Amino acid sequence: MSRLALASCSLALLLVSAGCAHTPSEKERRSAEIHYDLALQAQQQGNMQEALRELNVSLENDPDYPEAHNALGILLHLSFRRPDEAIAHYERALKVRPSFSEARTNLANVHLDQGRYDEAIKLYEQVLNDMLYPTPYIAQGNMGWAYYKKGDTERALESIKAAVTTNPSFCLGYKNLGIIYDGAGRTDDACRQYTRYREACPDVGDAYLREGVCQAKRGQVDAAKAAFSQCEAKAKAAEHELRDDCRRLLEKL
Repeated sequence: MSRLALASCSLALLLVSAGCAHTPSEKERRSAEIHYDLALQAQQQGNMQEALRELNVSLENDPDYPEAHNALGILLHLSFRRPDEAIAHYERALKVRPSFSEARTNLANVHLDQGRYDEAIKLYEQVLNDMLYPTPYIAQGNMGWAYYKKGDTERALESIKAAVTTNPSFCLGYKNLGIIYDGAGRTDDACRQYTRYREACPDVGDAYLREGVCQAKRGQVDAAKAAFSQCEAKAKAAEHELRDDCRRLLEKL
């Protein structure tokens, strides 16, 4: 057989293989959705291994299910600390659905954690151009933190302030503003932001801890004592270290 004939046969085989790519049936798509929902329930209950199993089954039924890839990326990034695998799933989700801004934000978050700040900022900027994205303050706030980690404090403050203006209940925004001001030695500004953090998140023990430390720096001993007491009371059962820190600081005062 000639080389041309062999090439033609090889091309024919490739075309046949491409034409046989599996397209999920309606039953398989529905099964993928069911297992995706079960994964979210397991995640909410704190059972990350079960969530992982359900997401894998979901993707076995529909390998191009973008929501499942995004959820699996979150799980791999935040619960199992496997960022490279998380990136692969976010990129698959975006390949299937290029307008999936939540997945793009989550991909940027991995880059942020890895110290790849320019890459993260570029992705956050793309998300902020999506007028249909329902939670732009998350991308705005995280972009500000990326600028801060790069050393651009002015742009960091500008971006995070925009985030809390968009969503006045954005606790992480107030916390990060407090951290930035604290690091710059602007104690009064830091205390104001920590107070806003506590007001926006009254059930978060860390907010009382940070506000109390800031008040102690300003010599407001009674206010700091009250904050540390609240911190100890608000600390969740699993937050042993936070509770111990609050108790230790209260005893020192």
